[in-house]
Amino acid sequence: MNTSSARKRALAFSTWLYGLFLYAYPATFRRDYGARMVRVFRDSCSETLQQHGMASLGPLWLHTIMDLLLTASLERWSTLKEKTHAMTTLPTTQHVPPRLWIALAATLLAFMVSLVASLNLYLIEDSSPLTRAAYTASPLLRFSYAGIYLSALVAGVAICAIAGYVLIQRVAIVRTGLVIIALVVMLGGFGGLLVRHPQTFLIYGAIFTALLLLNILLEQTITRHTTHPLGPRPARILGACVSAGSILLINVILLVLHTLLLNPVSHALYMQGQIGATHFNFTLISMVLAFLTIVICTISLGSAFRLSSLRS
Repeated sequence: MNTSSARKRALAFSTWLYGLFLYAYPATFRRDYGARMVRVFRDSCSETLQQHGMASLGPLWLHTIMDLLLTASLERWSTLKEKTHAMTTLPTTQHVPPRLWIALAATLLAFMVSLVASLNLYLIEDSSPLTRAAYTASPLLRFSYAGIYLSALVAGVAICAIAGYVLIQRVAIVRTGLVIIALVVMLGGFGGLLVRHPQTFLIYGAIFTALLLLNILLEQTITRHTTHPLGPRPARILGACVSAGSILLINVILLVLHTLLLNPVSHALYMQGQIGATHFNFTLISMVLAFLTIVICTISLGSAFRLSSLRS
């Protein structure tokens, strides 16, 4: 019964998250194919859960995200080509330098990989009967797990900020949308605790809000210091990328700490044969990839930030 309930929750959450990711596509593409793509993904996800269990959702999500990243980029590129003439009429201060586009792409890639790593860890541990015993033995383990989950949620809001500043010129609309998205993410991410464990909900809400406010403060600081050399729009994009990169760095640090605390060599949660269908190798690979992509993201953001210093 518990396994069936966990699979239903995983299916519902995965479908909701996939629908959110479809906003990476242009609006016209979503109107034409969005509903059909969600149905196909839900069917594929349901079939994977029935045949291979919850742990198999990690590889499925990795394949889905890589495909989505490629196709959404192609669709966006096609849309941008159609609007090239209109974009050339913008003031020179609104031009986005190539280094900033590279930094933006690196930030998106780091988010995708970190999300897959966090989701894989969540699916493995949420379905394990040994999780509660492991958390009872180590409060730090529980803290790192909650930190991974909450930082991934905040990173999702930060990525929405990047998309908003790239696609929408009016800052007020973007910020209003981000407030709504933050509330939806908070309620969708851990809103169920409000009834079952209200104290935990308040703690998670406070941590989520604090991380979000720190991200906003960092974004505004970067934007203020780079507006003069880069222009308002590129400065906002750079600020959003830096704030997203900072929360992704926290996510990866906690992910590495959590895995080390589990002691994969001897801990029962990861011993081969203790838990059926535990893809420990995939967990290690996703953690290493998350670390490598955040390093690439940091280097590219540093390069974009140095560009603003040279222009000033």
